[in-house]
Amino acid sequence: MIGVSGQGLGPRCGKREVIEVAERKVPDKRLDQLLHVRKQRLSRLERERHEARQVWRRRREKFHAAKLRWREAVAKTQEQWQQARRQFLDMTITSGQFRSAKAAYERMKREVAQFYLDCQNQLQRCREAGGKFFEARWAVLDANRQQEKLSILRDEMRALEQAAES
Repeated sequence: MIGVSGQGLGPRCGKREVIEVAERKVPDKRLDQLLHVRKQRLSRLERERHEARQVWRRRREKFHAAKLRWREAVAKTQEQWQQARRQFLDMTITSGQFRSAKAAYERMKREVAQFYLDCQNQLQRCREAGGKFFEARWAVLDANRQQEKLSILRDEMRALEQAAES
């Protein structure tokens, strides 16, 4: 009776061996996530570079305006002094008028010196802003290079996985 019911000691009849099917490998998303984070970082760096460029441009404009003010003040001072000397030598003004013109000239020279200092301060700020822009520019270029390397690495890894599956 043991052989009839199929619950005996021998192998079961009609049962097949399980075929081993390779389970589908879950793709590793870590590199894609890293690329996404790097892309966000790159966007931030590009935004910072753009802002640094705008600041640098504004600083250059301010420096240019200060330089023009200084040059105009120098020209005006020189012209005023030349005119006062010419009038004194032509004897069209008195010595008192010449002394007051000389005092005005000295006052204008001090103003020119102040304009020059302002110009130098603007120049220093402009150079600092330019330095920050170029630092931001290099950071963007470096981030771009790293992004390209990671993209190439990801593509090569995918190609190897596909070749292994085939």
